[in-house]
Amino acid sequence: MGTQLIFTVGTNPLPVWVAWHHLKDQLEPPIKVRLIHTPGTEDEKDRLMKYCPDANFLDPIGTSPGNPKKVHDDVQVVISTLEGFTHLHVHYTGGTKVMSVETVAALEYGLPDDIEYHTTYLDPRGGGGPTIVDSHGKTYRPSDARNNINPDLKHIANLNGFTLAPFVHEYRDENIRGYQRKNIPEPVILNEDQERQGNNVLSRMAKGDRGYINSTHFEYAAYVALKDALTEIESRNATRNNYNLFNKVHVRRTGAGQRDAHFELDVVAILGYQIVVVSGSLKTGPDPIKKKGMEVILRARQLGGDEAQAIVLCQAHPNVEKRIQKELHDEVGSAGAPLRVWGTDKWRGLSDHFYNYLRDDLHWQ
Repeated sequence: MGTQLIFTVGTNPLPVWVAWHHLKDQLEPPIKVRLIHTPGTEDEKDRLMKYCPDANFLDPIGTSPGNPKKVHDDVQVVISTLEGFTHLHVHYTGGTKVMSVETVAALEYGLPDDIEYHTTYLDPRGGGGPTIVDSHGKTYRPSDARNNINPDLKHIANLNGFTLAPFVHEYRDENIRGYQRKNIPEPVILNEDQERQGNNVLSRMAKGDRGYINSTHFEYAAYVALKDALTEIESRNATRNNYNLFNKVHVRRTGAGQRDAHFELDVVAILGYQIVVVSGSLKTGPDPIKKKGMEVILRARQLGGDEAQAIVLCQAHPNVEKRIQKELHDEVGSAGAPLRVWGTDKWRGLSDHFYNYLRDDLHWQ
């Protein structure tokens, strides 16, 4: 009895952790886990072993990202260590195509007849949200893989190799020709006064008032509108209560020095494990908005992996908005639409636009 569970590891360890989180309660126990990685994903392998503390790990397998024969030869150790197991399960969401295809094929070809063999992957574009499915179309619980996951932004960041503030940043001050130290605060949950300021800006936006709005209050407005949408969805479906929302999220690579760069995200929502970043821009021209879009999707994916989503909320005219978004989609090169540009046509009823986006595009309903 028992299952040997194999994961291929790529540069995005988050879906591997999600799969472990769900599969560990559905496979034949006892479960022993083996990670297949490459020299380029050694760090990701180590983080998975650290942040899956309840997993019983077998020795990992190092292999090639692009040499089919080497992958085939390296994974043969799995076949030779199946004594005592009745099940072999390969989850191949992570890693290169060569790793995934050759691992699945090599193990299936050499498997003893008395071993039950299953393969799964995490489909991020499932009709009702991301889903773990096998080669026969079977869906593993839950039907939406974001369910039953604690929306812990710190855990997600750490798993992907980043650290959230608070931390100390040193920057060069030319006035004193030396370095100053600055305490960077932890992510913010808006208080009542800040939400009130956000609602005031939302009221102005709904009236088409494009007078002076400072960037901080613009962020507050985005935060409040997104919070209203999430709250409305939760009121209709109590299972959609595993989310969190933050303003001013400062992030840097784990292990970076105090003088190394860090980045800031304006508004961050966590839907189970999926990150949604909203970045505000009060610019009207296409070039700065496009630059903002490229930056925010890069940062969102660094923090939250390939399933991360981003929205640039700006003052662009609807025609300019559509052109910028098309250009950004072409440059991002994604099969989906992970990045959206929302101009002034979204200002009126912003909470409703967030609600429709969460429900229709992200299947968070």
